[in-house]
Amino acid sequence: MNSFFLVQGLYVQFVIQFLLYQFLHGGILHLLSNSFFIYLFGNQVESIIGRDKFIVFFLLNTVFVGVSLLFFANRNTIGISGFAMAILSYVFLELKAQRNPEYRSAGVFLLINIAIGFTGNISLVGHLSGAIFGIIFYYLRNEMRIRFLR
Repeated sequence: MNSFFLVQGLYVQFVIQFLLYQFLHGGILHLLSNSFFIYLFGNQVESIIGRDKFIVFFLLNTVFVGVSLLFFANRNTIGISGFAMAILSYVFLELKAQRNPEYRSAGVFLLINIAIGFTGNISLVGHLSGAIFGIIFYYLRNEMRIRFLR
């Protein structure tokens, strides 16, 4: 995201861009890959935290990644990869807490997806901030026992 809308004085469009960036995709393959990933792993997180908290997880992630993109990205960003990364980091921590050996595979997958952010046309800020948010949400919910998130 950038300051185009602010410079032009189009504040309403800026808010729309800020809140809806993740529903735009660069093509059908981009949309399908993000959707498939969220379908595969999102239901695991939803079954752990419940539907209402999953919606809160999604909305808070949207704001966190959006603010991160606003301050740290030097170009426009589209896609829901930040949310996919938040889900993946949450799954990684959940598997590790359960001492499930599959946490290693999830960790490798997480690192690969962060590394993909270093290639062209992929949002490193979106991937990293999503992963960071998943970690924050996990610890707020499970370690700090924030009642609103339980």
